[in-house]
Amino acid sequence: MSPGRAIVTPSDPGWAVFVPGDPGQLTGGYGYVRELVEGLDRLGQPITLQGLPGRFPRVDQQARDALDGALSRLPDGTTVIIDGLALGGCPEAAERHCHRLHLVALVHHALADETGLGKADRQHFLATERRALAAVDRVITTSESTARGLGRFNVPASRVAVVRPGVRPPVKSSEHGAVTDGLHILCLAHLSPRKAQHHLVEALSRLSADGWECELAGSADRDPDYARTVMSMIREQGLSDRVRVTGELSGPALEQAFHRANLFVLPSLYEGYGMVIDEALAHGLPVIASNGGALADTADRPGCVTYPAGEVDALTALIHERLQYPHRLMQQQQAARQSARALRTWDQAAREFQQAIAGSLPAGSDFDASWLALREPADHAARSTTLTDQAVAWLQDRNSPVVADIGAGTGSNWRYLSRALEARSVGHYQWHLFEQDAVLVDGAGVAGSAHQVHVQRLEAGNMDDLLPTPLDLLTASALIDLVSRPWLEALASAVARRRAAVLVVLSYAGRFRLMPEHEADEDLRQQVNQHQHGDKGTGAACGPEASDCLAQALEARGYAVHRDSSPWHLDGRHRELQKALMEGWVEAARAQLASGKEESGWLDQWLADRFRQVDEGTLVIEVDHIDLLGLPPS
Repeated sequence: MSPGRAIVTPSDPGWAVFVPGDPGQLTGGYGYVRELVEGLDRLGQPITLQGLPGRFPRVDQQARDALDGALSRLPDGTTVIIDGLALGGCPEAAERHCHRLHLVALVHHALADETGLGKADRQHFLATERRALAAVDRVITTSESTARGLGRFNVPASRVAVVRPGVRPPVKSSEHGAVTDGLHILCLAHLSPRKAQHHLVEALSRLSADGWECELAGSADRDPDYARTVMSMIREQGLSDRVRVTGELSGPALEQAFHRANLFVLPSLYEGYGMVIDEALAHGLPVIASNGGALADTADRPGCVTYPAGEVDALTALIHERLQYPHRLMQQQQAARQSARALRTWDQAAREFQQAIAGSLPAGSDFDASWLALREPADHAARSTTLTDQAVAWLQDRNSPVVADIGAGTGSNWRYLSRALEARSVGHYQWHLFEQDAVLVDGAGVAGSAHQVHVQRLEAGNMDDLLPTPLDLLTASALIDLVSRPWLEALASAVARRRAAVLVVLSYAGRFRLMPEHEADEDLRQQVNQHQHGDKGTGAACGPEASDCLAQALEARGYAVHRDSSPWHLDGRHRELQKALMEGWVEAARAQLASGKEESGWLDQWLADRFRQVDEGTLVIEVDHIDLLGLPPS
């Protein structure tokens, strides 16, 4: 049993992107969206970008009507990317349209993580964003840090993808002033408490030496009260002749600001990524940044140094060191130029974004690489060695056997069986790997002329045409519980026509147990098993009865069928897998209850109780699977 999600097929290849307010705003988040839209357009992906009127993220009625109206005007099946600033505070619109549109949330950072929020606002945003993210098919974040934080919103890791920003190359090569001329500091960010320019001003006021200047470039209109506070600090500290507040910059004016500087400083308390770090490095500027939020990762490369967010003493020391010892700044500049050569482009980011969305559509897979990697060790430990040995023995009697792995994913089944074949000294053999999701199969690591990868969707109507002939063994892992009985009948017919053996492993058997027990376990299990019979793209899925269905289809064609159990046994050594698995169960149960308009709040309490047991290392989960081997009549 794997977390998965049935997605509607888009009827229109055009994508729609919605952001709050003017899409042309000069912030990192809006810049990310604009650059991606332009990159996707260059890739040939039809896409539109639209701003929404109203107040966000603490939405007013105009904002609610704007988002709901924009979604209402889209045809069924449209792929819609909604910026988290617009979506997180307005879950009602997503809940109303999620059953007919393919909704994708773009989360730069959680709304509740904004600096300066009171307890009531923080709780409000935690609740609304949890609801909003439960209604979307996919969540894309700009950093691993933000992705890791989505667990508190009950978003399964299998539905999250990370697409880091790209960077535009500078208009001209950077030729900064000599560091012996003193420090020319640039801080590029709109003035707000989270960006913490007041910490930078305080640090500068403590410098005992002359020979420095600082430019604070960024909008003063987003939080006018804070901007006035910063400018008052500058005046009161007698720094007006050294610290300039220059407002929003773009185009040639921004390029000139980068070229005037020889040190970039970002004192933010929290960032969802910190795109200005990439821009600074692209211009060859060394960077001093806090480690707030994703900055701990973004600034973890040559040319950057970090300090604990909010610690003004540490920031002062780093600036003073570069003022007193210019050679250290020169060394950091050289390292920054090295990092600049490794920066990714926006075209790369756009391709990853496109793949992240395509990987969640029916033309791809219901799962992502992180989930498949997480479960692979447990899969390998659970498999029936008895049936594996019998399948390998079958291949040993064939000359240059041909093996087809369907639903190959990232290659877990291929890796396991390849090792088994090599251990039994099976000679030359050929693999055909079938996987409909190019994003997954690209990571399978298949190489060599003896292996062929087919990025194709196997359906009941094309299976006999697509499977290779001759074929000695057809194999699949964690697949058949997701397909329909007609699909399995077509599979049985295709392999019988080729007189091929069949090894299908790790099919969910409809039973899981958690120790210690919980009063809601049985209710959850019932909802999960009912959800397993939903349409996953081939008609009503066989679910827990899949092994029986395939066994009957093969036996009707004269096959000898052998089955063995292959249970998962997950304890404190599998904490991440336990959490991801239970998140998938809760997601499936919630979807099932929603279809019957039943109350689902008890699932949150169940998951919270179970997560606490995982963190304590006291939870054990057992999931029953079945392995099946079918051998054709001699």
